[in-house]
Amino acid sequence: MPKYRNAGLLLIGFYHAALAQAPPKDDPFADLADPSKPQEAKKDSVRLPKKGFFTDNFGFREEIMSQFSTNENGDGASRQSVGFEVLKKFSTATSTIASFNVQGRVVRRDGFNGVLNDMEGEGRPGWAFEYHNLYFDFYNVLNPLLSEKQRAENLGRFNLRAGRFYVPFGLNLQTDTHGTVLQLSNDRNFGFERDWYAGFYGSLNKHLNYDLYYLIGSGYDLKYKGQAGLGALRVSLANKYSSDYGVEGGFSVMGGERLSAEANARRGSGTHMQATPVETERVGLDGRYRRAVPTGLLSLTSELSGGRDAPDAVITQLHQVEYTHSSRRWGSALQYRRFSQDGLGADASMIAEFSWYFRNDVGNSNLHWIKFNVERKLERMKGQPDTVVALQYYFYR
Repeated sequence: MPKYRNAGLLLIGFYHAALAQAPPKDDPFADLADPSKPQEAKKDSVRLPKKGFFTDNFGFREEIMSQFSTNENGDGASRQSVGFEVLKKFSTATSTIASFNVQGRVVRRDGFNGVLNDMEGEGRPGWAFEYHNLYFDFYNVLNPLLSEKQRAENLGRFNLRAGRFYVPFGLNLQTDTHGTVLQLSNDRNFGFERDWYAGFYGSLNKHLNYDLYYLIGSGYDLKYKGQAGLGALRVSLANKYSSDYGVEGGFSVMGGERLSAEANARRGSGTHMQATPVETERVGLDGRYRRAVPTGLLSLTSELSGGRDAPDAVITQLHQVEYTHSSRRWGSALQYRRFSQDGLGADASMIAEFSWYFRNDVGNSNLHWIKFNVERKLERMKGQPDTVVALQYYFYR
């Protein structure tokens, strides 16, 4: 028995010696660092893009417009322009805190026919630079005063806007008519579709949004000439109603004083170029309904408002039917608009339009079209009713 025991011990010795000399098997944990030993930081081989004012959340778009018009007397007019839009957003790693928008054109005019998208053009013959949008948005401005829970509960509720933008009355706040020939009713209702203002906007709850502003009431130029300005409140349906049901709508109230050369000229208290304060009151109701039909999209729009340009009562109405083919290559629209003032009569028009689209992006970020527009002026406070025909080429990208 001892000799077998000695042989067993000898075999065990040979086995351990072989293990010591054998190459080690792959260790699944070999590439893990030892936490007890300091490790040299590895260099990231992926280069992140450099952030800068013109590279981080910066957008620039160019615009070209060529427009010709004539009336039934054969008076021709031309409006040519090259424009731009700049949009800049300021963000942290988790949210957008502010944005800035500016939009302008260099315009050449020869003649004037009062086409709907150029109501202010009569006083700008020849060359002119025009600014349209020029404003700052600051988002969730009360966050520094709120707890983390309150910030979550009030997300999107308290935003601040300051600058020049669409008058917060009616559907213009939700509708960009910068490039189109057809316009909504504010230009005729107040004498301008954009004004300088500051105030708050956001969501009241999941069903309603609000806009609350103080307006200078000067229209194109930022100036005071004795007017007190205007206060405006608009309560509108939340965005989900547009996306889910195709419904937009709201209720608007505005009051105070504004400058209006046109209102003074109508009442015989000044010329068309002299803007003096006009006491203004307006209450309005508006709505739009979009519905898919077998061959495209049908949109119905209405704006109604009443009030006074002291001392006269005024009533404004606009109704529009618009059709866009499912290919988004062409569309047509028919609009009726009327503005009446006690003792002065009314301005009323029926407008028909046909559009051919080379590009018609749903988000309005890439547009290219030709529009043919015919306006029959049915009633005039001053002058005789006539017909204006306009042809427009438009490019925006």
